[in-house]
Amino acid sequence: MKRPIVWLSLFVISFIVHAIISWRIGMDIDNSMNAGEIVEIHMTLADPPKPKPLERPPPEDALEFEEEFEIEPPEMLIAPQAVTPPPPDVPLALRADAGGMTGFELANPISALPLGKGFGTAGFGRGIGNALGNSSNRFAAYVSGLRNAGLDVVFVIDATGSMSWAIEEVKSRIHDIVQTVRTLVPAARFGLVAFRDQKDPEFVVRAQPLTFSTAKLRRFLDPLEAQGGGDQYEEIAEGVQAGIEESGWRAGARRIMIIVGDGPPRPGKVSGLINRIENFAAIGGTVSTLDIGPQANPGLIEAQIGRKIDRTLYRNAPLYEFQVMADAGGGDAATLDGDVKITKRLITLIMGEQFANEMRALLEVI
Repeated sequence: MKRPIVWLSLFVISFIVHAIISWRIGMDIDNSMNAGEIVEIHMTLADPPKPKPLERPPPEDALEFEEEFEIEPPEMLIAPQAVTPPPPDVPLALRADAGGMTGFELANPISALPLGKGFGTAGFGRGIGNALGNSSNRFAAYVSGLRNAGLDVVFVIDATGSMSWAIEEVKSRIHDIVQTVRTLVPAARFGLVAFRDQKDPEFVVRAQPLTFSTAKLRRFLDPLEAQGGGDQYEEIAEGVQAGIEESGWRAGARRIMIIVGDGPPRPGKVSGLINRIENFAAIGGTVSTLDIGPQANPGLIEAQIGRKIDRTLYRNAPLYEFQVMADAGGGDAATLDGDVKITKRLITLIMGEQFANEMRALLEVI
């Protein structure tokens, strides 16, 4: 009797324990599900995350130019091969089979010049020898030497009162002068020196060093006025000194200085001036002079009064001092040669009076 009661008691106790354990497990599962639902609900109802705004880089400062800039080419465009150009008797480097010239080309408008049969846009052909003579070969060789070595030209100009018309012409034609010479020698540079009389209240000497920039030459010339003077002597010595010492000549380049005026240098300074010019010539420089005074150019007076005059009453030749300066500098002493413009004479003096015939055909287009 006792044994069934014991088994029944154990069964009841086991049932109760099992029920309690099952209830507790069910409660834990229910709590877990409720928590998951709450999390899911919160996940569902929560606002979606906002995308992070794109960060834009700060705007770059706009490029501003205070003024138009100029490009200054390098000082040495062509490696110099000689201190001075070849002498006139150097044979032409390139010759045509028929004895003319090849390899010497000029840009328009020079190519349109009616120099002779066989001349065309490709350069000087056989016909230029027929039109200009045998000196064409020497001219081509000379220009070839300038192209290899480079060309530096400085104009030393009297800026006293009597030179007003000349200053104005140089102002208006400086571009033509530069471009015409660069048709032959692209690596040419130009400089300017203006001189007046001693103790001039504005300046005695003013200089623009050698440059490739035509704009710089214009900026120098535009404010320049012909003023002062009063006697026949001018400070040419001071102008030449500035031209030699302040121009910035290139090593190896052909150096040409052209003095333009209508009065002689001061007597007490002539000796020192000639010595300075001789020293300049000894290092490869050349000094030429252009006398534009009325005594040397009666054609100027005829243009002013509108009729012919007796030219035997005029010197019709450069000042003696201008001739001495040119002799010391190994250059030419020139007048306007019957013309009333100085542009063509300046260009001819740059290339040399020995090539006047060749240059005459070139200068007909300006």
